[in-house]
Amino acid sequence: MVLSRYVLKEHVVPFVFGFSVIMFLLVVDLILQKMDLMLGKGIAPGVVLELFLLNTAWMIALAVPMAVLVATLMAFGRLSADGEISAMQALGVGVYRVILPVFLTGTTLAMGLVVFNDRVLPEFNYRARLLMGDIQRKRPTVALEDRSGIFIQDFANYRILIGDIDRRTSILKDILIYKYEAGGYPVSIAAETGRVQIDSESDEALVTLENGEWHRVDRADPDVYIRARFRKKSLRLGDAGRQLIRTMSHYRTDREMGLGAMLERVDAYQRDASALQAEAADSAGAALRRLLFEPGTERTAFGIVADLATKLRTDTAIRRHKLRQADRYRVEIHKKLSIPVACIVFVVIGAPLGIRVRGSSPAVGAGISIGFFLLWWLCLISGETLADRGYVSPWVAMWSPNFIVLACGSWLVFGTVLGWRFDQWGERPCAS
Repeated sequence: MVLSRYVLKEHVVPFVFGFSVIMFLLVVDLILQKMDLMLGKGIAPGVVLELFLLNTAWMIALAVPMAVLVATLMAFGRLSADGEISAMQALGVGVYRVILPVFLTGTTLAMGLVVFNDRVLPEFNYRARLLMGDIQRKRPTVALEDRSGIFIQDFANYRILIGDIDRRTSILKDILIYKYEAGGYPVSIAAETGRVQIDSESDEALVTLENGEWHRVDRADPDVYIRARFRKKSLRLGDAGRQLIRTMSHYRTDREMGLGAMLERVDAYQRDASALQAEAADSAGAALRRLLFEPGTERTAFGIVADLATKLRTDTAIRRHKLRQADRYRVEIHKKLSIPVACIVFVVIGAPLGIRVRGSSPAVGAGISIGFFLLWWLCLISGETLADRGYVSPWVAMWSPNFIVLACGSWLVFGTVLGWRFDQWGERPCAS
């Protein structure tokens, strides 16, 4: 017990150090991304702080496994460099007994992180998305500057698509706007560049477009099509809002659900896909029976076959979409489990490596930790992308990072421990 407490105590400071540094870097990156919320957007400091706090959940989920790796490498590196590992072996204490309490602690952390990812992380992601949406509705410039390449629907009677944004000058490029008018056809407006401003008197969002043209259908005579060019044109998008209005939504994305809710979605999509498959088989059987047993269908055989082929193509496309959606939820389910298990993997490879590295400098442990974590992270991101596109199985994509890092770490550990004697890992009697 004394030995276990001593070994675990050696991990506390490196763990706190690694966790603090990682969180600091992630928070700084988030601040740089959301700097516009604090400068000139009229958002209260308390709301900005709330947004940052809500985003710390996903940071914690990533920082804990990496902090475990940093702590394991640094702690065992110091114990080895000071000769304490050799002293323990001389007293008959096997290396595995030194690593065991750290392994059990890593397992406990992994179990706690599973609960965190299932209960806390989805709720924080959900609230962060709602708050960001409320901020975008309060300050339309935020909505325009943050979402290029997709249709923006945050303004009444307007649908806006922005091709690109110059982050330095805030100039919008390749703008397409659909303006909907009551009882008429929408007006299409296209412009090369534009800029968004807030009218200080009316508190409305104004977009000034340059070098463009607008298209519309005459309301009185739909056969008349009107097209006109302009050098500069201003549109009032609506009230920018002086107060932040909080909204609620029952819709949740896959990253805003717990494991139980996602499993229910997977079952629902699987049932829908199975029903479509059974319906396709029934349709094929019914078409075949009509062709073979119903008189007078020879003349309509081509139509029956064509209708069947169309239905089968449609059902197949829908079924493929359902299965893809189910796999998307499976990816998130496996990710919520594989990331916590990384705590155990990092202990398994970090402890032997730390003992052999013998580096008491924080830079040594941090350097090795960054290398392994980057390998693990790249495999995780790549696997998620491949699984979402249907190229690999979700469980393979999400669990392969742990297996790959474990294999690479085991290879390095095996190479460094070839000089060890076999009995160094087990119990041996003390010298009399």
